[in-house]
Amino acid sequence: MSSQYRLAHWGPAVGMVAAFGFVICFLWGFLLTNPVLQEFHMNVFRILFLDAGFIGLNLATFIAGLIVSYLGGLFAGFILTLCLNHCQRWSP
Repeated sequence: MSSQYRLAHWGPAVGMVAAFGFVICFLWGFLLTNPVLQEFHMNVFRILFLDAGFIGLNLATFIAGLIVSYLGGLFAGFILTLCLNHCQRWSP
């Protein structure tokens, strides 16, 4: 039987990937020049972060989004680890 997946490895790893993805998406917002695309970009932020007071692309929203992204990825990594361990236990 192979070893178990570890919460201490998968959770933070998925959290860091989510935070890195947020940084890329945040920086992408500064490259958009079309007003329609800028508005779409902000609406996606509002949807993903449950309208957590995004009033623009500034330092406060960057820090808040980075924390929320990491915590969401951490939670997703924990759930993924639990599912992988469950499936590994029941596979032949």
